[in-house]
Amino acid sequence: MQILKYEFIGKERYNIYLSNGEVLELYEPVITENELLLKKEIDVNLYSKINSDNEVYKFVEMAIKYISLRLRSIKEIEIYLERKKVSTDIIKQVVEKLIQKGYLDDDRFAIAFIKDKLNFTTMGDYKIKMELDRLGVSPSIIEKNINLIDELTVENKMKKIIEKDIRTNKKHSGIALKNKIYNHLLTSGYSKEKVINIINKYNF
Repeated sequence: MQILKYEFIGKERYNIYLSNGEVLELYEPVITENELLLKKEIDVNLYSKINSDNEVYKFVEMAIKYISLRLRSIKEIEIYLERKKVSTDIIKQVVEKLIQKGYLDDDRFAIAFIKDKLNFTTMGDYKIKMELDRLGVSPSIIEKNINLIDELTVENKMKKIIEKDIRTNKKHSGIALKNKIYNHLLTSGYSKEKVINIINKYNF
């Protein structure tokens, strides 16, 4: 088949008119990666390849829209595509493309996730670590970035919870108040060791 004409149709997509009357709607990367602008002929093998590549880029674009809402881990994208009934082979190719293009980076994701949870939630460092694990981030990436958390920041977050609980639980005192705050800090995701250490600094 010969390529007769290219027609830009917007959003990095082109119509490719072939001599057999067929019109292929292709994503720009499919055209450039297969050097179609330099070729006049498309044989059976190339025809099959560009259609396969185009299918991959369809899901790459879908994943990019999903990522645009917020950063995602690699596992999140894999699960998202699995729910769309995308085959395992195509998911693998899509993830590779997204990593190459800089849309997926579990290290960058972990840093952003930690900052977000520290700055905008009461979530503790232990729970943050568990959440990153649930989202498929590797233990080495989690440990590297969790270890960068400023301990003073964590302590100040815990103090705010304690002081608020003291203010809002006037009917409790002594051991009852201490246990209530202890459980609150644990459920917020702070490690048992950190909770005990900071609670022991208060007289209830």
